[in-house]
Amino acid sequence: MKSHTNKILESIKQALTEHLPKGGKALLFGSQARGDARIDSDWDILIILDKEKLEPEDYDKVSFPLTMLGWDLGVRINPIMYTMKEWAASCITPFYKNVEQEGIELV
Repeated sequence: MKSHTNKILESIKQALTEHLPKGGKALLFGSQARGDARIDSDWDILIILDKEKLEPEDYDKVSFPLTMLGWDLGVRINPIMYTMKEWAASCITPFYKNVEQEGIELV
């Protein structure tokens, strides 16, 4: 089980290395980051891009390859994208606080 989880994590990191634009950041959060995931738990990935505004092609080039990877691996990968400015503006939200506490930087 642990080796399967490590394989998935390494595959996610590799995909991020290939598809995340320069200056971008990605964090694993949720049950996989906390270590209390079940066999059917999804993989929550926060992606923060260093740009003014998210464009449709950002989803095609960054988010969708992760979703496709999940299909290939038989798991659900949930990428959530923000710009750095949007992420900073959400600092008062419980979601932000959770990611700051439990998030594991992937790239």
